[in-house]
Amino acid sequence: MTEAPSKPVSMFRKPDYRRIFTSVGASQIGLQVAYFSISIIAVVVLDLSESQIGVLYAMDQIALVMFGLLVGVWVDRLRDKPIIVVSEILRGVVMLSVPVAWALDALTVWHMFAAMFLLGLTSVFFDIGQASYVPRLIDNKSLASGNSRIQGIRSASDTGGPLAAGPLVSLLTAPVAVIVAVASFAVSAFSVARIKYREEEPEKPEKPHLGVEIVQGVKFIFGDKTLRGIVLVSAWCNLSVGAFQAMLMVFLIREAGQSSEVAGFVLAGSGVGGVLGAMLVGRISKKAGVGPTAIAALALSGPGMAIVAASGPGWGAAVAFVGQVVFVAAIVVFNVNVISYRQAVTPDDMQGRVGATQRVICWSGLAVGSIVGGFTGDLFSARTALLIAAAMLFAGFLPLLRTPLRTLREIPEEDALAS
Repeated sequence: MTEAPSKPVSMFRKPDYRRIFTSVGASQIGLQVAYFSISIIAVVVLDLSESQIGVLYAMDQIALVMFGLLVGVWVDRLRDKPIIVVSEILRGVVMLSVPVAWALDALTVWHMFAAMFLLGLTSVFFDIGQASYVPRLIDNKSLASGNSRIQGIRSASDTGGPLAAGPLVSLLTAPVAVIVAVASFAVSAFSVARIKYREEEPEKPEKPHLGVEIVQGVKFIFGDKTLRGIVLVSAWCNLSVGAFQAMLMVFLIREAGQSSEVAGFVLAGSGVGGVLGAMLVGRISKKAGVGPTAIAALALSGPGMAIVAASGPGWGAAVAFVGQVVFVAAIVVFNVNVISYRQAVTPDDMQGRVGATQRVICWSGLAVGSIVGGFTGDLFSARTALLIAAAMLFAGFLPLLRTPLRTLREIPEEDALAS
């Protein structure tokens, strides 16, 4: 792996890193407001069944499963910055269609399915492009630190998004509150557009072949025993996370009897947990090692999810909030370490394809989990779906104990990879 001479080596002292940092934060606020508003529209405005809500959440993930590998190839063939900017603009356009349809009294479940699918599709481009862009802006030595800070701003935005969305939905109604998400996507696009770092035009193969390039990304992941273990375990865990996310708002509003404002407070626990995880991951990993820290964090995430499922009405929201903090803090610690490892061992010209392969496999689990969680909620209850999801998530750390991840102390540096 070679390093471009103009590649920045520090973070907050460099304006470009601050701009990508700002973009991620604004984009995540937009997504949180969008998802929260869509959830309220589904549960309250359109009064969808649990199974319909499960399918609605799956539409977001199905877009990645269908197109993720192709997007990974395109990202490796094109410059990342234009991809990120255009994807943010398109996300804003998709979400703007919701209040327009509502104002025309034409908002239907099919419109929401389509909006969720297109939101997922545009997010595929943003996520893969952004993940490929960050390793270009900072070197491997700073990669874990840079990722933890980006995860921290994502998590802080996850706090602000739901906390703001609850009162906004009550004041403006859910469809109108979506406009805040549109504005956030615009801020994100503007921040990335101002980045000065000039990417070199990616080298294109003499005879481009989508199938061959896709297979190269898949082979790279499954040829590395650590990456293979991570991706398979992540897919299993995402089955549970998909079910949990699909049924959480149903549980809070219909079964626990919480208001939209209180539900927003509980969801804000994700942001608090994310910030906490991002703050702790570096210190804990330095002492315990990257791999052992990731495995221990994954083991802790399931009990956190179970705490949410065990909560009840009224002050039970505080219990659910604590569970969200524990669950998300643990997931963030796991994700920061395994993503940093993947980025560090992946050549620059394969970041898009390898990242896309990881996402397609993992988000397949999210999509299936959302649908299964919805039908489980229909057959039994949303709480039952959450408890089953928590048990599945807890079991996820066990296979990793048989992989090289359990002894991984540090993120590999570029010089070591090249030798």
